[in-house]
Amino acid sequence: MNAAPEASEGGPTVRPVGERERSQLVNEEVVYFIFQLDLDTQLQRCLNYEAYEAAQEVRKKRQRVDEAVQSMKERKAKNTGAPAAVQRLAGADYAAELLRLRTEMQRAVEAEDYATAAKYRDLLKELETEAKKAAALAAEWDTTSPSGPVLRLGQRVLHKQLGYRGVVVGWDMRCCESEDWIAAARVGECGRGISQPFYHLLVDARDWEYDPHLPPVAYVPEELLTSPELEPPAEGAAAADAKPKSWAEVYGTDPLQHPYLYILFLGMDGRGDYVPCRQLRDRYNVQRRDVYKPGQEGGEEDDGAAGGK
Repeated sequence: MNAAPEASEGGPTVRPVGERERSQLVNEEVVYFIFQLDLDTQLQRCLNYEAYEAAQEVRKKRQRVDEAVQSMKERKAKNTGAPAAVQRLAGADYAAELLRLRTEMQRAVEAEDYATAAKYRDLLKELETEAKKAAALAAEWDTTSPSGPVLRLGQRVLHKQLGYRGVVVGWDMRCCESEDWIAAARVGECGRGISQPFYHLLVDARDWEYDPHLPPVAYVPEELLTSPELEPPAEGAAAADAKPKSWAEVYGTDPLQHPYLYILFLGMDGRGDYVPCRQLRDRYNVQRRDVYKPGQEGGEEDDGAAGGK
């Protein structure tokens, strides 16, 4: 089997060519985000039950995860030459502290301690302003694709060359991987190189070899991905056949298989794509997009992460 080397701490790791875009960095980013979701849920539960000592322990764990996230952001920034502050993880970093301040403010109001409540209110305003500034800096750096990414969160895709299936869980507006990874993934052979959106994909576990140390998570340039609705209609097709096809129409509704899927998504929509949880949408500043099957109306309320429903 043809294989491509992938850099690792212990030296190059040989991987099948079909898995050359497997990314430890992107897997790390996704896992940290999942940790943040879980810890935020634990923190809210502790505060709801007024278990303040337990809440403090959860905050300490969240702080350690945030420190690890910051280290990862600095590595990504070093790879791209961008300021670390513009990495698109800022929204998740503020979530726990915003939650804490809102809870403390509510407790002060219930205790009729309005002076303390006013202090928390002012701190909330300051932190929200800081979060907006961080988001604005990230938007300023997103100059490599003025129209934004072509693909969306939860969209199911195929790799044009290697044929594996995946679902989009995020993106960077340019490649943030190391030079070694870029060489191993043959990014230099792409027409648009590193200056295009690179998508974070959960790859269908059936399409890659099992690796007990690294789940199937890929980092793929935009030009190498396709989806049925992006494919042009056949020449001379009737008007009814010229409409973009959905994943379900072309490939059916067989669910993608991946260990992270149920945590990050609420379920499958009527087109065969997946509905991202609120926190994932907030991270990329996108609105919920519901598509129902014929004859269905409405849907479940989205009030948190998929894993908590």
